[in-house]
Amino acid sequence: MNYSMSKERNISIDILKCLAALIITNSHMEILYHPYEFLATGGAIGDGLFFFCSGFTLFLGRMGRFDNWYKRRINRIYPTVFVWAFFAALLFGKNWNMTDIVFRGGGWFVSCIMIYYILLYPIRRFLLDNIKWVFAFVLLASLIWYLIIDRPLGYNMYGNNYFKWCFFFIFMLSGAYMGLHYDKMKVHFVSDFIKLATFTILFYVIFILSRKYVFIKDLQFFSLFMLLGVVIYMFKLCNCKKIMNLYKNKWLGCVITLIGSLCLEIYLIQGSLFTDKMNFLFPLNILIMFVIIVGAAYILRCFSRWFSQTFDKQSDYNYKEIIKPGY
Repeated sequence: MNYSMSKERNISIDILKCLAALIITNSHMEILYHPYEFLATGGAIGDGLFFFCSGFTLFLGRMGRFDNWYKRRINRIYPTVFVWAFFAALLFGKNWNMTDIVFRGGGWFVSCIMIYYILLYPIRRFLLDNIKWVFAFVLLASLIWYLIIDRPLGYNMYGNNYFKWCFFFIFMLSGAYMGLHYDKMKVHFVSDFIKLATFTILFYVIFILSRKYVFIKDLQFFSLFMLLGVVIYMFKLCNCKKIMNLYKNKWLGCVITLIGSLCLEIYLIQGSLFTDKMNFLFPLNILIMFVIIVGAAYILRCFSRWFSQTFDKQSDYNYKEIIKPGY
Protein backbone atom coordinates (compact mmCIF):
# COMPACT_ATOMS: atom_id res chain seq x y z
CA MET A 1 0.00 0.00 0.00
CA ASN A 2 1.23 3.49 -0.84
CA TYR A 3 0.95 5.52 2.33
CA SER A 4 2.16 8.83 0.97
CA MET A 5 -0.61 9.69 -1.41
CA SER A 6 -3.73 11.66 -0.58
CA LYS A 7 -6.60 12.61 -2.83
CA GLU A 8 -5.24 16.07 -3.48
CA ARG A 9 -1.52 16.21 -2.68
CA ASN A 10 1.51 14.04 -2.20
CA ILE A 11 1.97 14.09 1.56
CA SER A 12 5.64 13.12 1.39
CA ILE A 13 6.39 16.27 -0.62
CA ASP A 14 4.54 18.38 1.95
CA ILE A 15 6.72 16.88 4.69
CA LEU A 16 9.86 17.35 2.61
CA LYS A 17 9.00 21.02 1.95
CA CYS A 18 8.50 21.52 5.69
CA LEU A 19 11.92 20.00 6.39
CA ALA A 20 13.46 22.15 3.66
CA ALA A 21 12.04 25.33 5.20
CA LEU A 22 13.33 24.33 8.65
CA ILE A 23 16.80 23.39 7.41
CA ILE A 24 17.37 26.40 5.15
CA THR A 25 16.21 28.77 7.90
CA ASN A 26 18.52 27.12 10.41
CA SER A 27 21.45 27.55 8.02
CA HIS A 28 20.99 31.34 8.09
CA MET A 29 20.73 31.65 11.88
CA GLU A 30 24.40 32.29 12.72
CA ILE A 31 23.51 35.43 14.65
CA LEU A 32 21.10 33.48 16.87
CA TYR A 33 23.55 30.66 17.63
CA HIS A 34 26.42 32.84 18.89
CA PRO A 35 28.91 31.53 19.99
CA TYR A 36 27.88 28.19 18.43
CA GLU A 37 27.65 29.37 14.82
CA PHE A 38 28.69 25.95 13.50
CA LEU A 39 25.17 24.72 14.37
CA ALA A 40 23.74 27.06 11.71
CA THR A 41 24.23 24.55 8.91
CA GLY A 42 22.32 22.59 6.28
CA GLY A 43 21.90 25.28 3.64
CA ALA A 44 22.98 23.04 0.76
CA ILE A 45 20.65 20.28 1.94
CA GLY A 46 17.75 22.71 2.21
CA ASP A 47 18.38 24.09 -1.27
CA GLY A 48 18.61 20.58 -2.68
CA LEU A 49 15.28 19.67 -1.08
CA PHE A 50 13.62 22.81 -2.49
CA PHE A 51 14.71 22.06 -6.04
CA PHE A 52 13.88 18.36 -5.70
CA CYS A 53 10.32 19.15 -4.57
CA SER A 54 9.89 21.67 -7.39
CA GLY A 55 10.95 19.13 -10.00
CA PHE A 56 8.74 16.43 -8.50
CA THR A 57 5.56 18.50 -8.59
CA LEU A 58 6.32 20.33 -11.83
CA PHE A 59 6.47 17.21 -13.98
CA LEU A 60 3.16 15.95 -12.61
CA GLY A 61 1.20 19.10 -13.46
CA ARG A 62 -0.48 20.07 -16.71
CA MET A 63 1.59 21.63 -19.47
CA GLY A 64 -0.13 23.29 -22.43
CA ARG A 65 1.43 26.12 -24.40
CA PHE A 66 4.70 27.50 -23.02
CA ASP A 67 3.54 31.09 -22.50
CA ASN A 68 0.50 29.99 -20.48
CA TRP A 69 2.53 27.41 -18.57
CA TYR A 70 5.22 29.96 -17.68
CA LYS A 71 2.55 32.51 -16.79
CA ARG A 72 1.27 30.13 -14.09
CA ARG A 73 4.80 29.92 -12.66
CA ILE A 74 5.03 33.73 -12.63
CA ASN A 75 1.62 34.05 -10.97
CA ARG A 76 2.73 31.68 -8.22
CA ILE A 77 5.98 33.46 -7.40
CA TYR A 78 5.95 37.13 -8.38
CA PRO A 79 2.92 38.45 -6.48
CA THR A 80 4.79 37.37 -3.35
CA VAL A 81 8.03 38.94 -4.59
CA PHE A 82 6.29 42.26 -5.36
CA VAL A 83 4.45 42.39 -2.04
CA TRP A 84 7.63 41.52 -0.18
CA ALA A 85 9.47 44.31 -2.03
CA PHE A 86 6.83 46.77 -0.82
CA PHE A 87 7.05 45.67 2.83
CA ALA A 88 10.84 45.43 2.68
CA ALA A 89 10.96 49.09 1.60
CA LEU A 90 8.30 50.15 4.10
CA LEU A 91 9.57 48.29 7.15
CA PHE A 92 13.23 47.46 6.56
CA GLY A 93 14.53 50.33 4.44
CA LYS A 94 15.22 48.28 1.30
CA ASN A 95 15.49 50.47 -1.79
CA TRP A 96 15.11 48.18 -4.78
CA ASN A 97 14.34 49.53 -8.23
CA MET A 98 12.08 47.61 -10.60
CA THR A 99 15.01 45.80 -12.21
CA ASP A 100 16.21 44.65 -8.80
CA ILE A 101 12.74 43.43 -7.88
CA VAL A 102 12.17 41.48 -11.09
CA PHE A 103 15.62 39.92 -11.40
CA ARG A 104 16.92 39.88 -7.81
CA GLY A 105 13.98 40.67 -5.55
CA GLY A 106 13.56 37.06 -4.48
CA GLY A 107 17.25 36.38 -4.03
CA TRP A 108 19.32 33.92 -6.08
CA PHE A 109 16.85 31.08 -5.51
CA VAL A 110 13.92 32.78 -7.26
CA SER A 111 16.02 33.99 -10.20
CA CYS A 112 17.55 30.55 -10.57
CA ILE A 113 14.29 28.62 -10.46
CA MET A 114 12.68 30.92 -13.04
CA ILE A 115 15.52 29.99 -15.41
CA TYR A 116 15.09 26.31 -14.55
CA TYR A 117 11.41 26.52 -15.51
CA ILE A 118 12.38 27.66 -19.00
CA LEU A 119 14.78 24.72 -19.35
CA LEU A 120 12.34 22.18 -17.95
CA TYR A 121 9.52 22.92 -20.37
CA PRO A 122 11.23 21.48 -23.50
CA ILE A 123 12.65 18.63 -21.42
CA ARG A 124 9.17 17.59 -20.39
CA ARG A 125 7.69 18.10 -23.85
CA PHE A 126 10.40 16.42 -25.92
CA LEU A 127 12.92 14.60 -23.71
CA LEU A 128 10.80 12.91 -21.08
CA ASP A 129 11.90 9.42 -22.13
CA ASN A 130 15.55 10.50 -22.12
CA ILE A 131 15.67 12.35 -18.82
CA LYS A 132 18.60 10.19 -17.66
CA TRP A 133 20.66 11.51 -20.57
CA VAL A 134 19.69 15.08 -19.67
CA PHE A 135 20.79 14.33 -16.11
CA ALA A 136 24.13 13.00 -17.39
CA PHE A 137 24.64 16.06 -19.62
CA VAL A 138 24.01 18.51 -16.75
CA LEU A 139 26.32 16.49 -14.50
CA LEU A 140 29.08 16.60 -17.15
CA ALA A 141 28.54 20.34 -17.69
CA SER A 142 28.80 20.87 -13.93
CA LEU A 143 32.06 18.91 -13.77
CA ILE A 144 33.58 20.89 -16.66
CA TRP A 145 32.51 24.18 -15.06
CA TYR A 146 33.99 23.05 -11.75
CA LEU A 147 37.33 22.20 -13.34
CA ILE A 148 37.74 25.53 -15.13
CA ILE A 149 36.82 27.90 -12.30
CA ASP A 150 39.28 29.19 -9.74
CA ARG A 151 39.04 27.13 -6.55
CA PRO A 152 41.33 28.49 -3.82
CA LEU A 153 41.67 26.69 -0.51
CA GLY A 154 38.46 27.24 1.44
CA TYR A 155 36.35 27.51 -1.70
CA ASN A 156 32.67 26.73 -1.06
CA MET A 157 30.82 25.43 -4.13
CA TYR A 158 27.52 25.83 -2.25
CA GLY A 159 28.23 29.43 -1.32
CA ASN A 160 27.62 32.74 -3.06
CA ASN A 161 28.54 31.89 -6.65
CA TYR A 162 26.95 31.14 -10.02
CA PHE A 163 28.39 27.64 -10.24
CA LYS A 164 25.59 26.30 -8.02
CA TRP A 165 23.06 27.60 -10.58
CA CYS A 166 24.29 24.76 -12.79
CA PHE A 167 24.55 21.76 -10.49
CA PHE A 168 21.34 22.37 -8.51
CA PHE A 169 19.48 21.70 -11.76
CA ILE A 170 20.48 18.07 -11.17
CA PHE A 171 18.30 18.04 -8.06
CA MET A 172 15.34 19.39 -9.96
CA LEU A 173 15.79 16.68 -12.59
CA SER A 174 16.09 14.08 -9.83
CA GLY A 175 12.80 15.23 -8.35
CA ALA A 176 11.19 15.01 -11.78
CA TYR A 177 12.54 11.50 -12.30
CA MET A 178 11.31 10.34 -8.88
CA GLY A 179 7.90 11.82 -9.60
CA LEU A 180 7.66 9.95 -12.89
CA HIS A 181 8.73 6.63 -11.33
CA TYR A 182 7.10 7.13 -7.97
CA ASP A 183 4.97 3.98 -8.10
CA LYS A 184 8.07 1.79 -8.48
CA MET A 185 9.78 3.14 -5.38
CA LYS A 186 10.24 0.80 -2.42
CA VAL A 187 10.77 2.08 1.11
CA HIS A 188 12.62 0.24 3.89
CA PHE A 189 12.77 2.41 6.98
CA VAL A 190 15.82 0.95 8.75
CA SER A 191 18.06 0.50 5.70
CA ASP A 192 16.99 3.86 4.19
CA PHE A 193 17.69 5.61 7.50
CA ILE A 194 21.15 4.07 7.67
CA LYS A 195 21.83 5.16 4.09
CA LEU A 196 20.61 8.68 4.87
CA ALA A 197 22.91 8.90 7.90
CA THR A 198 25.84 7.55 5.88
CA PHE A 199 25.35 9.99 3.00
CA THR A 200 24.95 12.89 5.45
CA ILE A 201 28.17 12.06 7.30
CA LEU A 202 30.10 11.57 4.05
CA PHE A 203 28.76 14.84 2.67
CA TYR A 204 30.03 16.85 5.64
CA VAL A 205 33.33 14.96 5.87
CA ILE A 206 34.17 15.46 2.19
CA PHE A 207 32.96 19.06 2.17
CA ILE A 208 34.78 20.15 5.34
CA LEU A 209 38.07 18.36 4.61
CA SER A 210 38.16 19.50 0.97
CA ARG A 211 38.00 23.11 2.13
CA LYS A 212 40.73 22.58 4.71
CA TYR A 213 43.43 20.56 2.97
CA VAL A 214 45.05 21.40 -0.36
CA PHE A 215 45.76 17.82 -1.42
CA ILE A 216 42.05 16.86 -1.39
CA LYS A 217 40.41 20.20 -2.22
CA ASP A 218 39.39 18.95 -5.68
CA LEU A 219 37.27 16.24 -4.06
CA GLN A 220 34.67 18.81 -3.07
CA PHE A 221 32.81 18.14 -6.31
CA PHE A 222 32.13 14.57 -5.15
CA SER A 223 30.25 15.91 -2.14
CA LEU A 224 27.54 16.66 -4.72
CA PHE A 225 26.84 12.92 -5.05
CA MET A 226 26.61 12.58 -1.26
CA LEU A 227 24.20 15.53 -1.14
CA LEU A 228 22.05 13.94 -3.82
CA GLY A 229 21.93 10.76 -1.73
CA VAL A 230 20.87 12.79 1.32
CA VAL A 231 17.98 14.37 -0.58
CA ILE A 232 16.77 11.12 -2.18
CA TYR A 233 16.81 9.14 1.06
CA MET A 234 15.11 11.95 2.96
CA PHE A 235 12.38 11.74 0.34
CA LYS A 236 12.16 7.96 0.69
CA LEU A 237 11.89 8.20 4.48
CA CYS A 238 9.12 10.77 4.12
CA ASN A 239 7.19 8.06 2.29
CA CYS A 240 7.42 5.47 5.05
CA LYS A 241 4.46 4.62 7.25
CA LYS A 242 6.18 5.77 10.45
CA ILE A 243 6.60 9.30 9.09
CA MET A 244 3.15 9.30 7.49
CA ASN A 245 1.63 8.66 10.91
CA LEU A 246 3.04 11.99 12.11
CA TYR A 247 1.05 13.71 9.39
CA LYS A 248 -2.13 11.97 10.53
CA ASN A 249 -1.95 13.78 13.86
CA LYS A 250 -4.40 16.67 13.48
CA TRP A 251 -2.24 19.43 14.93
CA LEU A 252 1.11 18.20 13.72
CA GLY A 253 -0.31 17.63 10.25
CA CYS A 254 -1.60 21.21 10.15
CA VAL A 255 1.81 22.57 11.21
CA ILE A 256 3.62 20.51 8.56
CA THR A 257 1.19 21.64 5.86
CA LEU A 258 1.42 25.29 6.92
CA ILE A 259 5.22 25.42 6.99
CA GLY A 260 5.52 23.41 3.77
CA SER A 261 3.13 25.74 1.96
CA LEU A 262 5.12 28.81 3.07
CA CYS A 263 8.49 27.75 1.65
CA LEU A 264 8.80 30.73 -0.68
CA GLU A 265 7.58 33.28 1.85
CA ILE A 266 9.88 31.94 4.58
CA TYR A 267 12.81 32.02 2.18
CA LEU A 268 12.13 35.66 1.28
CA ILE A 269 11.61 37.24 4.69
CA GLN A 270 13.83 35.34 7.11
CA GLY A 271 16.98 37.40 6.59
CA SER A 272 15.25 40.64 7.56
CA LEU A 273 13.88 39.23 10.81
CA PHE A 274 16.94 37.61 12.39
CA THR A 275 18.11 39.35 15.56
CA ASP A 276 20.44 38.59 18.46
CA LYS A 277 18.25 40.41 21.00
CA MET A 278 16.83 37.12 22.27
CA ASN A 279 20.15 35.28 22.49
CA PHE A 280 20.03 35.33 26.29
CA LEU A 281 17.21 32.78 25.93
CA PHE A 282 19.37 30.35 23.91
CA PRO A 283 18.38 27.79 22.70
CA LEU A 284 14.74 28.85 23.13
CA ASN A 285 15.42 31.89 20.95
CA ILE A 286 15.76 29.57 17.94
CA LEU A 287 12.22 28.26 18.36
CA ILE A 288 10.78 31.72 19.08
CA MET A 289 12.48 33.16 16.00
CA PHE A 290 11.15 30.43 13.75
CA VAL A 291 7.60 30.92 15.06
CA ILE A 292 7.93 34.65 14.31
CA ILE A 293 9.20 33.89 10.80
CA VAL A 294 6.33 31.48 10.07
CA GLY A 295 3.78 34.01 11.36
CA ALA A 296 5.28 36.80 9.25
CA ALA A 297 5.46 34.47 6.22
CA TYR A 298 1.77 33.65 6.60
CA ILE A 299 0.89 37.35 6.73
CA LEU A 300 3.00 37.94 3.63
CA ARG A 301 1.22 35.11 1.82
CA CYS A 302 -2.20 36.56 2.73
CA PHE A 303 -1.24 39.95 1.32
CA SER A 304 0.22 38.24 -1.76
CA ARG A 305 -3.05 36.42 -2.43
CA TRP A 306 -4.97 39.66 -1.93
CA PHE A 307 -2.60 41.41 -4.37
CA SER A 308 -3.04 38.63 -6.91
CA GLN A 309 -6.84 38.71 -6.63
CA THR A 310 -6.84 42.50 -6.97
CA PHE A 311 -5.61 42.19 -10.56
CA ASP A 312 -7.93 39.33 -11.45
CA LYS A 313 -10.77 41.17 -13.18
CA GLN A 314 -12.72 37.95 -13.75
CA SER A 315 -13.71 37.40 -10.11
CA ASP A 316 -14.42 39.12 -6.80
CA TYR A 317 -12.25 38.91 -3.70
CA ASN A 318 -12.36 35.50 -2.04
CA TYR A 319 -11.26 36.24 1.52
CA LYS A 320 -11.55 32.61 2.60
CA GLU A 321 -9.02 31.74 -0.06
CA ILE A 322 -6.81 34.67 0.99
CA ILE A 323 -6.55 33.56 4.64
CA LYS A 324 -6.58 29.81 4.01
CA PRO A 325 -3.51 28.51 5.90
CA GLY A 326 -2.57 25.67 3.51
CA TYR A 327 -1.99 25.47 -0.22
